[in-house]
Amino acid sequence: MSWPGLFKFKPVYKLELMKKTLLVLLLLSFQILTACTSDEKVLKTKALELAEKKFSEQIKQEADDSLSQSPWLHQAYTQFIQDNSKVSVEEVKFQGETLATVSVVVETYPMKLRRTLLGIASRVDSSKSRRFNFSEARGLIVQQGMEKGEVESQPLGVFKFHKSDKNWILD
Repeated sequence: MSWPGLFKFKPVYKLELMKKTLLVLLLLSFQILTACTSDEKVLKTKALELAEKKFSEQIKQEADDSLSQSPWLHQAYTQFIQDNSKVSVEEVKFQGETLATVSVVVETYPMKLRRTLLGIASRVDSSKSRRFNFSEARGLIVQQGMEKGEVESQPLGVFKFHKSDKNWILD
């Protein structure tokens, strides 16, 4: 038997070898893809949680600064803004296997409109505060052409994470 004869495979064996190789490559690529998708999902969840908390604190601070005369107005304002706002993840960027940044945005009323609402509400007598309606006030502000009343997308922040022992931790 000569050397060239040793390395000849029958066509059936070549096909089986190719099938097995493709199957292994497919499984490996699926595992890599699943790991990235899983990490991205974890990062999005953590960033959304942090961003919603940050936005709630921001709205609460706005109300604290302007609506100290009525706890009811304070609560109504924060509820109105939160009900008409949506926090979402704009982008997840991986920087290697252990670093990532997550950009978060909020769709909410513009700051100028919120300040106008707070200014009007702050002048309401505390005995009449329960009758004040932020939705109606927004409508009147828009009707008079003082402000645009639509929600708009605004950057809320960028969160940086690093991976430690399979867990993503905020930097």
